[in-house]
Amino acid sequence: MRYHNPDSGLRIDLSKIDIERKRFYQSAVEMLDRNVDWIDFENFAFSFGSPIFKASYDRQDVLSDPLFIVLKDMWLRLGIRQGMVAPSKEKPTRGKARESRQAGSHIPAHRSDMAIADKPAVPARRRR
Repeated sequence: MRYHNPDSGLRIDLSKIDIERKRFYQSAVEMLDRNVDWIDFENFAFSFGSPIFKASYDRQDVLSDPLFIVLKDMWLRLGIRQGMVAPSKEKPTRGKARESRQAGSHIPAHRSDMAIADKPAVPARRRR
């Protein structure tokens, strides 16, 4: 069993998950297809009764769990579809390495975009 999101390009192999987790995944797919409310899906997928938390002992286990990654992707798809999440501006790469950012691309285009570190946050008259 494989999960594929053509919009993001995410492909995850779920063939090694157990029966309970496969049923949970199928329920999530049905909810995605029915376009259930985004918050309802979040409560279903990420509640502590979810199988992704039952077998995990620490946060890293959860974050690297293939089922968690798929559920998170589905949750984001629903959020985008329902207008709750802004779509990514990045275009998915399909089989190509991502282009590296240009050196210095983190520098704002205008000085007015930069925060001034030595400028006090409160005017001098109010600091007293």
